[in-house]
Amino acid sequence: MKLNLRSVDLNLLPVFDAIMEAGQLSRAAETLGMSQPAISAALQRLRHTLGDPLFVRTHQGMLPTPRARELHGQLSQQLAAMRDTLDPANRFTPATSQRRFRVLSNDYFELVVLPALLARLRQEAPEVVVEVVLAADDAPQKLVTAEADVAVDAFAPENDRLRRQVLLEERLAVVARKQHPVLKGHCSKQQFLEAEHVVLPARNRRLPLDQILNEPGWQRRTGAQVTQFTSLLTTCSGSDLIATVPERLARQYAEALGLQTLPFPAEVPALPVYLLWSPVMDRDPAQQWFREHLLASVRT
Repeated sequence: MKLNLRSVDLNLLPVFDAIMEAGQLSRAAETLGMSQPAISAALQRLRHTLGDPLFVRTHQGMLPTPRARELHGQLSQQLAAMRDTLDPANRFTPATSQRRFRVLSNDYFELVVLPALLARLRQEAPEVVVEVVLAADDAPQKLVTAEADVAVDAFAPENDRLRRQVLLEERLAVVARKQHPVLKGHCSKQQFLEAEHVVLPARNRRLPLDQILNEPGWQRRTGAQVTQFTSLLTTCSGSDLIATVPERLARQYAEALGLQTLPFPAEVPALPVYLLWSPVMDRDPAQQWFREHLLASVRT
């Protein structure tokens, strides 16, 4: 049986949102201009209506249950949209906003995209913050529940609850130090296979490079495995190991690190890098503004 909305006091929803944001009943009460007993009473009514405790009291504050997180992800944007509709003063204003945008990605985003993005954002919004959080297998769920604003990844999961758009396309390049004893402006397939490589850990889903390296006659010699793109570059800079990296990354940092950027010794399709987000964010003017600038920052 569907819940009868007439039985729900919609005035309780801003209370729920305030507790989620504040993490404490006293702070939520201050935010809403209510007394703490009134906040507690409202929470009890909401718990009864939804059949879930919603929050567990801990030493760190009110810890939301999984159901509360799910509700918040679905309701927070609708509440924000209602505020914007009813009060134009609450619309997003970049020049004065202190909004924090959370991006799920890795250090490729930090190295290649973030510098240009911040330079662009600062022209309009001097106080917004971009927070990069390491993407994991639960990234789609974090987008759906609004724990993050967008994700940037080479993988775009088939998920009806997410939107996706190609942010940019990458090609593969080989990097080696300029004084490399063998590689001098060119890397043949034989040189590629004979060299020692520094690599990243294998992921569950394969990229075009993985498909090539799994073909007969393409097994490379691994000399080191590191955790991030930064370490690939610095390891090559200080040793005779080589690495296969995105071409934009290589060209952006090769000169500073004393590296040469060489074409990959085989034809590899361009690799799309995707921008992912939840449809619940589509009506948020701040989200629209952020995604527009993110896309523009890689196309200039």
